[in-house]
Amino acid sequence: MFTTVRKSTIKSRIILLMTAFALLIASLLSWFSYELITYYQRKTTIQATEFNLQLVSHIIEQDLINLTTLAMTSSTNSSTNTLLTEYFGSAEASPKQALNVFNAMQDDVRINRSYSYVRRLIATDNSGKFLQVENFGTSIPLTIHNIGQVTGLTNEAEEQWDRVIKDPLSNSYGIPFVFPIYGRGATRVGTVYLLANTSVITDKLKGYALPEHSRLLLTLGDHHYQLNGDQVKAIEEPYEPVAYTSDKPVGPDTELSMVKMQDDGESHIVVSYPVRSGVMLSQTLSSDQFAPRSNIWILVLLGVCLLVLVLSAIITLYLTRTISLPVEKLKKRMDKIAQGNFLLDSGIEWNSELGDVGRGINRLSQDIVALMDSRLADEKQKQELEYRMLQNQINPHFLYNTLNSIKWMATIQNATGIAEMTTSLSRLLRSIAKDNRRLMPLKDELSLLDDYFLIQKYRYGSTVTMVTEIEEEALLGGLIPRFTLQPLVENAIFHGIEPKGRGDIVVRVTKSGYTDLLIMIEDNGVGMTAEQIATILTVPGDEAKGMLENIGLRSVNERLQLAFGREYGLSIESEPGRYTLMKLLLPFRQRE
Repeated sequence: MFTTVRKSTIKSRIILLMTAFALLIASLLSWFSYELITYYQRKTTIQATEFNLQLVSHIIEQDLINLTTLAMTSSTNSSTNTLLTEYFGSAEASPKQALNVFNAMQDDVRINRSYSYVRRLIATDNSGKFLQVENFGTSIPLTIHNIGQVTGLTNEAEEQWDRVIKDPLSNSYGIPFVFPIYGRGATRVGTVYLLANTSVITDKLKGYALPEHSRLLLTLGDHHYQLNGDQVKAIEEPYEPVAYTSDKPVGPDTELSMVKMQDDGESHIVVSYPVRSGVMLSQTLSSDQFAPRSNIWILVLLGVCLLVLVLSAIITLYLTRTISLPVEKLKKRMDKIAQGNFLLDSGIEWNSELGDVGRGINRLSQDIVALMDSRLADEKQKQELEYRMLQNQINPHFLYNTLNSIKWMATIQNATGIAEMTTSLSRLLRSIAKDNRRLMPLKDELSLLDDYFLIQKYRYGSTVTMVTEIEEEALLGGLIPRFTLQPLVENAIFHGIEPKGRGDIVVRVTKSGYTDLLIMIEDNGVGMTAEQIATILTVPGDEAKGMLENIGLRSVNERLQLAFGREYGLSIESEPGRYTLMKLLLPFRQRE
């Protein structure tokens, strides 16, 4: 009985020992395999996140550089800075000085590549003088009474993309850039304040492939924010990252840290890449992203006890092929993107987590190309929009009057003047039928106007006169849309002078500011009321019925705005019974 018990006990112990040993070896090898796979998975995820952040950060950095350059233009060493210094330093500054400074600041905003992100640009001497360029959107007007509400706009302020604030004059949020304005001798004469929309950051992240349970974070100076779509939300709870040393980033500028988020109570690895000094873009990584895939884990569990060494070598080779080579391809793809090659590469869209990174890079490339094409298309459509004449046929009534005048002149005056009228008419017809230039030099436009007026002069006799005054001969080289002046003179004759019986027309060409051309056409006819002027320029209706049909004052205004922008066009001043003054404002350009 005792012997039987001893044999049973020894067997049990052997079985127990072998079982325990097998379980120990299996557990150790399984744990080691699990840790190895987790390590490579974590390393791959960190590298992929680093590459994504690097790509997006470079794109955001370019916009921030453009906006910084815009603010620095008003700060120092520029024509705009010179105008600001003179305006702020003048004890009796004139409205013209203020207008010149405003136009210069507005031009600086318009030519900046990242102008669409400018919410407002303010320059002030902190003593009552200020100028503002507001790009778009609804806003409370900036006045001497509410300028103090603008956060950070003080005489000692200096701030470079340090935080996100609510615009006190609107419902939008922005990132301020505040910098001194330096005058002569590097003395501070004021402050320039640029408020950029938060979309300068969020627009670049619309195609970003963000894994589940991950967050995008933005650090501005000492302030931390969470990015969610178009929203930039401040992190209220304490944000205290600590260094993470278990892995090393690929790039020298990338930082790895650990942070505990208050909403889930878990610690996350944070991959951070600097956009520029004081601006950091980060992404948190959840531990769920590092877990090995189930099929690999099952394969390791089934073969770990019998094929430990072989399986380790196979896993190492497998992981090398599935990590190093794809990472190398991703690095090459990143280099191509950095060089401006945004073509899709289907070779990086593997069926793995790295494939998700590759698809994310391709999506970002598509979004960048689409954004660039959209901007180019909008700019091209705005600058090169081809407008057509609504009806460019010669009005039969005009031809009838002209030819009838020629007939009676031939009969009564023994053919005197027929050559002049016929020549003028042929030049007008040739310009309408064959000249397809969208813009033409002012000299040629004035020649067409002289031909037109010569015909009208013979028609009306000495009851109407026209004088042209040119301030500078160089202005005759400026470009103007074809048949812009003729409808205005025609309107002055038909609706101003003809009802009165006789009158004079004066055409003056002068410069306006530094870059604009001003053409004024004044007649001493019957004039117009303010209601008539508003109706002519805003309400669609029957246009002129003179030489060109449907090319009236409203059409002239629309054509100028289509060609040069909403800030240009036609304005009218008039006093019933005394005069009508039509002003054409357009940029002075000598080539398209």
